[in-house]
Amino acid sequence: MVEWDILIENGLIVDGTGSSPFKGFVGIQKGRIVYVSSEKPKVDVKMVIDASELIVSPGFIDIHSHGDETILLYPKAENYVLQGVTTIVGGNCGYSPAPVGDFWLMSFWEMDWWHELKPYKYYAPLMHPIDKVNEKLKEKFGFTIDWKTFNDFLNKVESKGLSINYIPLVGHGSIRAVVMGEDHKRKASQKEIDDMKVHLREAMDAGAHGMSSGLDYAPGYYADIQELIELVKVVKEYDGIYATHWRRTGIRTEARRETRPPEKIKGIIEAIEISEKTGVPVQISHISYGYVVYPPPPESLRKAMAEATLEYINKALERGVDVTFDVIPNITGGVFSMPKLISLLSPWLRESGSLERFIENLKCEDYRRDIKEAIYNGKWYTINPTIDPYWMDNIIIRKCRNNDYIDKSLGEISTYKNMDPVDMLMNIIIEDPETLYEPSYTYAGEESLDVFIKHPNSMIGADIFALDFKWEAKVPPYYLPHPNTYGAFSRYIKRFVRERKTLSLEEAIRKITYTPAKRMKIIDRGVIKVGAWADITIFNLDTISDRGTYLEPRIPPVGIEYVIVNGEIVVKNGRHIGTLSGRVIRKTIIK
Repeated sequence: MVEWDILIENGLIVDGTGSSPFKGFVGIQKGRIVYVSSEKPKVDVKMVIDASELIVSPGFIDIHSHGDETILLYPKAENYVLQGVTTIVGGNCGYSPAPVGDFWLMSFWEMDWWHELKPYKYYAPLMHPIDKVNEKLKEKFGFTIDWKTFNDFLNKVESKGLSINYIPLVGHGSIRAVVMGEDHKRKASQKEIDDMKVHLREAMDAGAHGMSSGLDYAPGYYADIQELIELVKVVKEYDGIYATHWRRTGIRTEARRETRPPEKIKGIIEAIEISEKTGVPVQISHISYGYVVYPPPPESLRKAMAEATLEYINKALERGVDVTFDVIPNITGGVFSMPKLISLLSPWLRESGSLERFIENLKCEDYRRDIKEAIYNGKWYTINPTIDPYWMDNIIIRKCRNNDYIDKSLGEISTYKNMDPVDMLMNIIIEDPETLYEPSYTYAGEESLDVFIKHPNSMIGADIFALDFKWEAKVPPYYLPHPNTYGAFSRYIKRFVRERKTLSLEEAIRKITYTPAKRMKIIDRGVIKVGAWADITIFNLDTISDRGTYLEPRIPPVGIEYVIVNGEIVVKNGRHIGTLSGRVIRKTIIK
């Protein structure tokens, strides 16, 4: 008699397709699902998992990830698997770790030593020569970036091993950096576009599922629509997908009163136009409002803004354009949190060389005047009154020696003290340099998120890296990972199924399993059916929850009991057991 590897019994099976859940049994052998039924099989098994009172779901799929940027450093991807994610789509926002040319584009893991290559005050340089980067890497960590092509990088990931599955996209910005280097702040010539096509084809031949763009970031920001269309036409040859961080803010480091930001809705219109003119499916990344309203509007108006944004997508769908989008399942997004109040003045903290010297400098009237002049002229994006006149109302003090400030906004405190808000900020830092704050600005309100999430073409993307539970930046602005890094998917189920009841359980699971797998044209994942790969997450619907906060995000969620990747247990009783059973899922090319 054949012996199965695992039998999951008595769980409520939510198969990923949106079908009604049923109590049953799932058998696994040699990495695949071999049995799904409401009747108990009569077989020998090596291991039985009792899933009574638990949900048995396909492993969650993050359609918008940056995990590929750090997977070589954190191959166990603890933050991902502990929240039930078994597969990521990496290479988003125009950035992928390959191809690599004469320069290395900064991600974030280089932050603690990037300034040693070239000191800076306001913003880190976008790129440095690869030989200089490798010298520093070898000195500090004993390894180098020794790949060039996309295939080289995928081979490297496969040889190292990983706990999750990785579906690769190639980044337009990375390709543009190889071809144009530091001379990227302009339109590309036809020869340069043709050279980009060479690198794009190499990546697609190596197994990339498509190309992404990051049109608020250099070097991708400087590409015009014609460049993008020509490259996406190459993606069409491979039956791939185009994923885009659409034009929303413009280059943030260059935002000034005199530089008009792009009209956000035009970024969505551009994404749709590229898809319509090339015939390539488009995935609009981390959708948000296509409009800006000041002062910050009530939730009813935000909901209307969300509906107005979706009108353009709905009209495109009516014309036959293949448009989908992903949603960050939280009212705040981004890849980092920055809870130290002093981080808001990072350029001057860096310039001072030490905390002690910075505090002394803040007591000098002319030094304070210079800081205020820079801020009010829009030189520092983190505090930029030229584009956000309500910035001081978004800073909520959460921990401070002065109890009078706690849970009040900087705007409230400065008004009460009859003081300029930048002066008030500096005074609080002098009084307590360890003050912590939390931003009150939101990526979207929850009613707006309901609108986006309930759309039939929506999926869920976390917009995070693969990390452990210890990472932190040691230099200003002392970044921590965003809370979504550890709990986005747990929060999604808790908030939008159990609490708000925005979606039924089966519909919510479909949006993070079957739908993203289908979008990436992968037919044997994201579903519990015989023959599919055994990527399975078992969780408790009554207890599943994120636990991290903006002040301390590095806390694992609760309620995830088991995670199985390619038929092997990676998480058991809520703990990562070290298994590296993930795979690089290369696109199979049929031409």
